[in-house]
Amino acid sequence: MRIQTAFAVLVLTDCVFSLAVVRAQQLEATDAGQTAAKIANTTKDWLGGKLSTPGTNGELREVAKLKQNGQLRVRYNIVVTGAPNDQIYTLYSWPINAREPSEQIKGLSIAPNGLVVCAGKTPDQCVGDKKDDPVDFVLSPAKGEVFRMALASADGETKVFFGAVPDPIIEKDKSCSLEVLRLTPRFELILMRAKGYRPNEDLHFSSKSYEESHEKQAKADGDGTYVLALMPFVRDRQNGKTTVSLQAESCAPVVSFEWGK
Repeated sequence: MRIQTAFAVLVLTDCVFSLAVVRAQQLEATDAGQTAAKIANTTKDWLGGKLSTPGTNGELREVAKLKQNGQLRVRYNIVVTGAPNDQIYTLYSWPINAREPSEQIKGLSIAPNGLVVCAGKTPDQCVGDKKDDPVDFVLSPAKGEVFRMALASADGETKVFFGAVPDPIIEKDKSCSLEVLRLTPRFELILMRAKGYRPNEDLHFSSKSYEESHEKQAKADGDGTYVLALMPFVRDRQNGKTTVSLQAESCAPVVSFEWGK
């Protein structure tokens, strides 16, 4: 079952959150930091599986990748483990240009091999081009764009959260990596995601946009990761370039990205 994006969205009800997601530049200054933190923290937990029913896991599994008229296009199936396959599921999506997550496809099933399919065998199952037709997404990502999806069972007992960054902005140095995730269309808000550091290692963060610089001391989590939300826009500037680094004793990856585009 082939699905082209962009996604249409409604509200994901009976879930672990109720968000009014608004782009950072549209917010009053007093609310921007709080709302940005909510978006970033929810995305971190979403991608990390912390919102999922314990014992379940989902992933967007890449099937093919190509460039068409200069635009990257990546095709995915959805694969789930640990979720009951005797349930009907609804797929939800939270695109970066949407205020909140919402319904995408009803009547999905999980095949014995974990593939999410339109089985087409009973009236409450969606129908594809054939029986047990895998859900087949073709994403056309912007650089660094995160795609967030979730499956919820009809009985409300199972929820599986997962996502992908098809065209990542990431740099590596030795065992460490530093990645920038686009959480809003023009990089009004980003999530910086670092991996591969020693558990609880002391870190030094720095960023620079035009002549505006920021530095802070930080510490890796117990699994050697570090996540930070940033709003890179500079006052009186509509676009620009930001460079961020996260230095440790044994590695110091540096990554740059252009915002406002």
